[in-house]
Amino acid sequence: VARIMTKKQKQTLGNSKMKKQKGEKATAAISPLLAEWAKEGDDSSTLASSTQSASTSSSVTSTVFVPFDTDDDDDNKNSKRKTNKKDQQRSQRAALSAAQSQQIDALLDQIDDLLQTNNLDRVELVSYISSLVQVGSSSSNNDQVLLPTLKSIVSTKPRNDEQLPSFRLAWVGSDPAICHVGTSLHKVPLARLQEVFLSLGYNRWELFEVIRILGPFPTVRNTLRGDVKLTKLPSSTTKLNREGVRMQILYTSMVDGTGKEILAGKADNIKYVDLDIWFANEKVIVATVPPIEEDGGYEQDPLKGDGSNVLLFVQEENLDE
Repeated sequence: VARIMTKKQKQTLGNSKMKKQKGEKATAAISPLLAEWAKEGDDSSTLASSTQSASTSSSVTSTVFVPFDTDDDDDNKNSKRKTNKKDQQRSQRAALSAAQSQQIDALLDQIDDLLQTNNLDRVELVSYISSLVQVGSSSSNNDQVLLPTLKSIVSTKPRNDEQLPSFRLAWVGSDPAICHVGTSLHKVPLARLQEVFLSLGYNRWELFEVIRILGPFPTVRNTLRGDVKLTKLPSSTTKLNREGVRMQILYTSMVDGTGKEILAGKADNIKYVDLDIWFANEKVIVATVPPIEEDGGYEQDPLKGDGSNVLLFVQEENLDE
């Protein structure tokens, strides 16, 4: 049976409940879930604070650092080492070239003195020429210098008042050797070959023969002109311990004693002449007639013995005269 409460009893019961709830709220403890959430918040705050502190410390220490070598620095160091090595090699070659120049000049003086004698010792002369070639071929670094030197002489393009490289045939070992490069017109009766001059430049070869005719006849001058090609002789071909260059001359025209130019015209009329060069500079050129063997190899040193195939050209300063 439900108990019927009066209005006054209901108000008294409601007030007592409200007081009880207020008391519980005042003394209520934090729930475990809420406590854990609060703890996580504190950890996050601590972590954020720690991160910010570490970031600040990193920013401070990052302003002071020790530089380290990069690949570019290594490349620069290697480049400097290579440059220094090249400079040392250049200085060594310069010193070597100075010593070689002195030896070459001394040998040229000896050759010139020997050519002035009445009774020429051919074997002695050839030995001097061989020594000249040997000095020019010697190098501590085995540098190949003959081909570029000869190319520089042959391709000369003078400026203003400069002259083309000019030479005079100072000595030849035999008549066949001079006929190999010349016209052979000095072999006609009463003719004597007086001088042979050579002019190089623009990759061209010009050979001037001065032939004297016995009797009341004027001197005859013949000119042979042609293009020049240079190739290095392989060591297997020379079988010699020196550098050699094969010079091929393509005679395309001739100017006879009357001043008339005769052109080769057809390709079949072009005369091909080969010479092997063993030494060349602005003062002297040492050449030999190549062997006639099919393989073109040298069984013997052409700069030994009596030098029958040797042609010695020396510098001529007054070719125009």
